[in-house]
Amino acid sequence: MTLEECIKEIIENFKSGDYFDSHVIINELITNKKYHIIYLQEYSPKCNINQFHGIIAKSIGKIDSIISIGRAKSHTIYGDITENELWQKK
Repeated sequence: MTLEECIKEIIENFKSGDYFDSHVIINELITNKKYHIIYLQEYSPKCNINQFHGIIAKSIGKIDSIISIGRAKSHTIYGDITENELWQKK
């Protein structure tokens, strides 16, 4: 399974109309046993964690079953509050 496949599978478990941001997906990748190793294997020492999570966000944005509806603030893995893309499952 690839990182992109993991992301799609996570989103497939959402209901139509659900709102989410990249931090929800990243948290699931990190904490779910099914995805954790894939998340770690995809991380490259050629980028920092913010860049890697940006790559994940771009992957989310390419999925046809979601739409961008604006911006939201949520906690990062470090507990900081940042603004990022808010999506809704179609």
